[in-house]
Amino acid sequence: MLAWNVFVGFLSVALAILTTAYGGNPGFAIITLSLLTRILLLPVTLRLARQAQMQQETLRNLEVELKRLKIKYKYSPNLLFSKISELYRRRGVKSSDGASLLGVAAQLVVGAGVYSAIKRGLASGGRFLWIPNLAQPDPILVVATGLLTAIASLLAPHLPNQSRVGVTLLPTVLTMLLAWRLASGAVLYWATSTAMNGFQNLLLRRSR
Repeated sequence: MLAWNVFVGFLSVALAILTTAYGGNPGFAIITLSLLTRILLLPVTLRLARQAQMQQETLRNLEVELKRLKIKYKYSPNLLFSKISELYRRRGVKSSDGASLLGVAAQLVVGAGVYSAIKRGLASGGRFLWIPNLAQPDPILVVATGLLTAIASLLAPHLPNQSRVGVTLLPTVLTMLLAWRLASGAVLYWATSTAMNGFQNLLLRRSR
């Protein structure tokens, strides 16, 4: 708990310094802090995304063999599970690994810390662009964040055509529902992070 409070306190101080540097504008400070944290985490997030991309490609290459196993052992579910697990082991398909879990945990911890720091820094609110008070919800910002989520999802590499609508629509709707009652400052952080996700997906598509 002490380490967490120190971490959030450090981020709160960073946010306050950035706000002062921008002439008291907390909106630009939130965007800058979000960008800095995402840039620092970019090597981790790119590595995790590339691992997921490679695993998806491997699974696609195994579709024929998986179909054959399902037909051959359709009346023996336990044996089918064993054969599929053996196939995955041979081809290096993993459900998870320590490095991936640590990477995801690091993203969650940093994201939660930034979010907590923003909530602390928004005690007095503040204007930003069309938003009159960053401590209050703003429907236009929520819709914009939903659109950014849709774009980031569409840019995801190796997105199957048959699930393109579902993969795009579900996170977009969830984003708007969850962000609808949040303070605009927190949603601004969310929107900036989502834009970085879209940029990361674009990098992955170009590297294919």
